Amino acid sequence: MTVQVARMKNLLGVIWGGMFVALGSYAGVCLVLASAPEDAASAGDTLRYALTGIAIALGAVSLWWRGRFLSSEGPATLADTDLRRHSIVVWGLSEAVAICGLVLGFVTHAANEFVPFGLAAAALLVLHRPANLPFARLRDPIA
Repeated sequence: MTVQVARMKNLLGVIWGGMFVALGSYAGVCLVLASAPEDAASAGDTLRYALTGIAIALGAVSLWWRGRFLSSEGPATLADTDLRRHSIVVWGLSEAVAICGLVLGFVTHAANEFVPFGLAAAALLVLHRPANLPFARLRDPIA
């Protein structure tokens, strides 16, 4: 492994770690705000179904994006900038699943609404972790 690849792996690990840790802060914020006294804002099942559908779509797009651009198989090589860009896209899509749960928890004042979204986002981030990136497909850096 070249020094440049090792540095990029380290950088991507830091970015991924930050996104993964953010899930905990979403859960904490949801817990605090959901325990606030309930006011007239009680969301119906429509919002729950809509946010669940959006979260499922975001998760599916993250899986598709990874398969399309970050598959370990394939003859094409990747530039280091492409690897970084595509990685951040799939991680952002995965984290957006948790944000759907955070919004639902805010609106319904029920922290337990966040749990399935947070778990799904964590599972996607673990699936898309830096160790699973196709570093073998990187082009040799131009000296």
